[in-house]
Amino acid sequence: MHILDYLKHAEESVQVDENSEVRFDYSLDENSMRVEYRLLCSGMFYPAHFLGDWSHSDSARILLAWPVELLVASNPYEDYPQELVLRFIARRVKATEGKFSHFYYPDEEIASDVAALLTLLCRRLVTVSAKVREQHHNAHPILADYPIPAVTTVKTSFWKKRPLEFFSGLDGVKVKSYHPPYLPFHTDEIIQILLALPKVKVASAVIRAARLYASAMERIETQPEICYQLFISAAETMAGAALEDWEPEKEAKVASKGALISYVTRTEKLSKEVAERLAVEACKDNPWSSRKFKTFLLDNMDRKAINDQDDLFIVPREFCPQDADLAKALDEVYRTRGGAAHAGHSYPASASIGPSSLIRVEALNAIINQERPFPPIGWFERVVNSAICGFLKSQVRQPTVGKA
Repeated sequence: MHILDYLKHAEESVQVDENSEVRFDYSLDENSMRVEYRLLCSGMFYPAHFLGDWSHSDSARILLAWPVELLVASNPYEDYPQELVLRFIARRVKATEGKFSHFYYPDEEIASDVAALLTLLCRRLVTVSAKVREQHHNAHPILADYPIPAVTTVKTSFWKKRPLEFFSGLDGVKVKSYHPPYLPFHTDEIIQILLALPKVKVASAVIRAARLYASAMERIETQPEICYQLFISAAETMAGAALEDWEPEKEAKVASKGALISYVTRTEKLSKEVAERLAVEACKDNPWSSRKFKTFLLDNMDRKAINDQDDLFIVPREFCPQDADLAKALDEVYRTRGGAAHAGHSYPASASIGPSSLIRVEALNAIINQERPFPPIGWFERVVNSAICGFLKSQVRQPTVGKA
């Protein structure tokens, strides 16, 4: 994957001076070009380490100086959606398929993957809007800053701004905002994860999962059922890679083949011991996808954070599974996914709860009937994000070099 190659090369290009300051090599050669993209953030980042008034400081516009440059372009700073500048050097690569070979710059893929990783790590939708600049080495002076189409290629994909609610009472008028709060951007942590990512054994799975997760976040306001499928796929992608060699205990394997054991002992008159050995043998080709899915999420999610009030999506506590019911809730999610994917069944009404302050009337049926509601997408997104990020951070143990 080009993003992993880029990050690996970026770390190798870092130099640290006598003051422990990081110097990143941004020089161009005949096989590279410097590009600038504009991103849109459905929220607002500000540097977590900044001590002054970030809204009126030029220095606070720098979110990342390396391995990519990420800056705030919005003016005013807290404008919505927040416009970001992404700059990096793309190196030319060779692609070969059979007898055909060609050279190209993978900058579009790198920019898209950076946006997807930011979406995953920060829980705010970040999308690529347009490429606005290309700078080449040894080109004609007037073409070194190469003219590229920008206005006709702009894509504006971001969450719509959420409404305010006004409550009148004896104490006057109170205002409640459902808009996501401003988010501190933890520069050091982001750099550490980005530079360590190529060294993670399942790095390619992380990128694939980030792409699925970001695609779901982009559609979560309008297509909750498709988003549910994408979130499940993101979790499955990580579970399959992180738990590649995982298998349940022998007892669980035997229990999963109850019908086979019953047939062998009753009809074929074989002993229970032989029947159990046959059951274990029959499990050899089982990928255990559903169990890996549930195990990965339960083992890596931050349960305390999941139980706290969310500041991104609007999910009433009555619709959130209790801690004791997490395993059952995830089983239900996986079963429902199968019905939706293979038989075209719809998700329950409560699945759409989260992106909007409004709730469909049908979603209240389970609460009124004192039944456990189907997990809302706003809750499930948080579980998937917590598990993937929790796993990724557990794999990143090396500190960053120098200062950010």
